[in-house]
Amino acid sequence: MHVLRSDPIGVVMRTDDPLAGRDSLSLPELADRRWVRLPEGTDALWSAYWSGTDTPDGPELRTISECVQSVLWNGTSALAPIHQLLPPGVRVVPLTDREASHLVVAWRATDPNPLVRAFVRVAADSH
Repeated sequence: MHVLRSDPIGVVMRTDDPLAGRDSLSLPELADRRWVRLPEGTDALWSAYWSGTDTPDGPELRTISECVQSVLWNGTSALAPIHQLLPPGVRVVPLTDREASHLVVAWRATDPNPLVRAFVRVAADSH
């Protein structure tokens, strides 16, 4: 496995939210928020990482676009990499207590296929 990059995580909120002007936030400061939910059947670790709470009670959403629209229309909260491109009206405030999201490339060390090694080299060189 090779880490290609690590992206800090933040909370996506409307720009008119009272906390949107802060330099950073922590999850306890957001405890009373309504959070988007990932679909039923989503991997438990993935869901726990990308949810702002253990019991998200917001709408069930499948795409980043749906999450952003929910933040805009309903004022729900969502997590995203802090460099996520967003439309006007929303911003990402960095979280101080969420580990960065790691983009990795992984492969079986015993795989003799030269295409696998070539892909790993290209991926590593491009990041």
